[in-house]
Amino acid sequence: MRAGSVGRLRVLALVAVTAVGVVACGGSNSSGGSSTPTIGVVLTYNLPGFWGNYLKYESTYESQLGVKLVGPKVANVEANGNEAAQQIIDVKSLISQGVKALIINPADSAAIGPALDYAKSKNIPVVTVDVAPSQGNVYMIVRADNTAYGSKSCDYIASHASTPGTIAMVEGDLTSLNARDRATGCQNVISQKYPNFKIKSYETKDWGTDPAVQNATTALTAISDLRGIYVHWSVPEDGILAAEQQKGKASDVGASNHVILVGNDGSPHECDLIRSKKLDATIDQPADKYAYYAIYYAKQAIAGAKYNQGQSTDHNSTIVNVQGNLEDALAAPLVTLAGDTGSTQVNSADLWCNNK
Repeated sequence: MRAGSVGRLRVLALVAVTAVGVVACGGSNSSGGSSTPTIGVVLTYNLPGFWGNYLKYESTYESQLGVKLVGPKVANVEANGNEAAQQIIDVKSLISQGVKALIINPADSAAIGPALDYAKSKNIPVVTVDVAPSQGNVYMIVRADNTAYGSKSCDYIASHASTPGTIAMVEGDLTSLNARDRATGCQNVISQKYPNFKIKSYETKDWGTDPAVQNATTALTAISDLRGIYVHWSVPEDGILAAEQQKGKASDVGASNHVILVGNDGSPHECDLIRSKKLDATIDQPADKYAYYAIYYAKQAIAGAKYNQGQSTDHNSTIVNVQGNLEDALAAPLVTLAGDTGSTQVNSADLWCNNK
């Protein structure tokens, strides 16, 4: 998988619904035969927001890329609290149905290892989407630089705060490499660039919305010098804004007493919150490109295409190494109302939130 160089190809199907129209660098786009390749899909969530939109894009690109998707199997619907174990069951089930490749969004970066080992034993290539595994081997990870998510988000808060103080970081589940990377990015940029700021971290197990809102509410009450809240994902933002209202700390972006709020996802609702001056910024986690390239690379895996670390793509990304696996590190810009200081303006046509 990692040896040999490959040329760039253009996918024949035009992606008209979004700005994804460009394609990945890679080898042959053939499925290896005349039959439609079958790809199993294993997700952790199907919640509104990012994942609800991801599933819509996946359905669109299924026909455009000429594959048959089987699933999705969604762990948080099936698992009764044990999503990691459920995903092992789901992987085995889909392989028994004869799929030729898998797209997996791991519930736990380490606990997905046995599922990946099983797929490897059956010669079924795996593409992980959004979350990188820390155990096991995959053909490709489709994901943006999550350390940059954290550094961009907390850099924005510190650089826009009126005076130094404390940033409350509402973390996702730290069993996920994404949450760990976002936390690391935030902590690093503050320690390196803003030594007069402090970070108070709150872990949220299972990315739960209600606990995340409670963590933010605690910060609003307990931290006297609170300058901003960085929440690792978008779903809790409405609850956090409601808590600010309840605590008498709600104000529009730019007001002198405003508590800066930055999230991650870049969903349509987040962009609406930015336009209404309720949310300061977000990171554009491109649901459209995640869906497109997850399918694209799964099809490439079936065809036997090879990729190398350091290889550039024609969609503004680079193939990188993440704990021994290759990743297409997709671009994920900071999104703000004004589009200043290296950020993307919220009304940009390049953002998936505006491709409704």
